[in-house]
Amino acid sequence: MPDLFNPIDYAVPAFIILIVAEMLWVRRRAPEKYDPRDTLTSLALGTGSTVAGALSGALVFSLAMWIYENRFFDIGWVWWAWPLCFVLDDLAYYWAHRSGHRVRWFWASHVNHHSSQHYNLSTALRQTWTGFIALGFIFRIPLAFLGFHPAMLLFVGAFNLIYQFWIHTEAIYKFPRWVEYIMNTPSHHRVH
Repeated sequence: MPDLFNPIDYAVPAFIILIVAEMLWVRRRAPEKYDPRDTLTSLALGTGSTVAGALSGALVFSLAMWIYENRFFDIGWVWWAWPLCFVLDDLAYYWAHRSGHRVRWFWASHVNHHSSQHYNLSTALRQTWTGFIALGFIFRIPLAFLGFHPAMLLFVGAFNLIYQFWIHTEAIYKFPRWVEYIMNTPSHHRVH
């Protein structure tokens, strides 16, 4: 198993720079779109979520390793496993997120993400502290049964999380039509 590299460690400085840039952009165009107290709440929820994830992450990883030991296929670390794992992880994320809106149990854990009065990059940081208790990991953990190593799942899940960050903005109106057809974009997420 390769050493665990966490892309989020490198993304956090970019998150901060982008939030500050968006704050400056909004300040000139629509100052009512950012509220310092709201942003601080988002940062506090993001910090709490990080701590909660650190406390429960070892348990989820251990469960994923146990499941991986009983996997259906031996996929390994071949090049094509990475993009396939990313697409399947994104599909699992979709179902987790959809359940977060359709099933009361999951909504109780997800609702704080929708509690801001503003829609900006700091809102992306409003994550749950109760994801482990709500069993939100059950949507992604079956990928270990398929044969994706839990370290690979963590890695692609981190890139998925990085991608989800930047779509929480009103600063980007729309992308070219072909991009809008294929990808989840800020304009799609605003509709959500």
